[in-house]
Amino acid sequence: MATGLDVQVLPEEDGVMIKEIIYGRLALSRGLLRRMKSGGAVYLNGEKAYITQRVKMGDNISIEFADAPTNLEPEPLSLDIVYEDDSLLVINKAADMAVYPTRSYPNGTLANGLAHLWKEQGLERKVRLVHRLDRETSGVLLVAKEPYAYRNLAEQLRTTHLKRTYLAIVQGCLPEKSGEIVQPIGRPFIAEGHSLQRAVVPWGKKAATHYRVIKEYDQLSLVELQLTTGRTHQIRVHLAWLGYPILGDEMYHTKSKDIHRQALHAWSLQFIHPRSGEQLSIRASLPLDMVSILHQNKGAK
Repeated sequence: MATGLDVQVLPEEDGVMIKEIIYGRLALSRGLLRRMKSGGAVYLNGEKAYITQRVKMGDNISIEFADAPTNLEPEPLSLDIVYEDDSLLVINKAADMAVYPTRSYPNGTLANGLAHLWKEQGLERKVRLVHRLDRETSGVLLVAKEPYAYRNLAEQLRTTHLKRTYLAIVQGCLPEKSGEIVQPIGRPFIAEGHSLQRAVVPWGKKAATHYRVIKEYDQLSLVELQLTTGRTHQIRVHLAWLGYPILGDEMYHTKSKDIHRQALHAWSLQFIHPRSGEQLSIRASLPLDMVSILHQNKGAK
């Protein structure tokens, strides 16, 4: 498994210091390089080097990134892996699975299952989730298997080159069949028993959600949503604010007799592979609990 990075010095880089290539063309963060002191290294033409050394055209620079074993408890859990290679994997996360251990969910989390998978694969790696999903939300979640891949994918997430698309069943039929919800999201003054509860509030952080109605029913709509920002509960808060809450979203509306969770599914991820540069598009089909609701609902338009 490639955990480092190998590059050749370009003609225009002749005479510069290694660090100028690291922070320039390679765009590696200083934090990533600082962490190398606990195990990583830089090599110039096969010899260990300082980043202040100067290079010549055609020289080879090799960077080994530091990593460490996860401190999470490994648990043999069933994981639906829809894509995997040496640098990353994509999990189709089940609904009702927390992503990281918390006081309420100390074990049985996705991270515990990944720690066990790393152990099976003989990897001494941290568990690095590029983004998160709420416990009740199902669907695709991107995991980096090595530091360089994580840094690259996290940057794609920050710059919105990593595109996340969701499907939701909402209550009612939206008058506008496509659009963008741009409303700030933050903590309300009073969170009714939920420390994670969020709301559209003037003091919140900017949040933008694109939506498109795919199909309408008598009392429900299937809506595609794409995130521009990634605030806590963003889709759930924005749809509730708009007046079309997600079916079964107990925190922002009411329980549903048809589904035991919010009917929200992370459907698709689009991103550039950090190693190969290939454009990847990975999807996870709508889960059975949401499919069943759509099949049972009568009067589709």
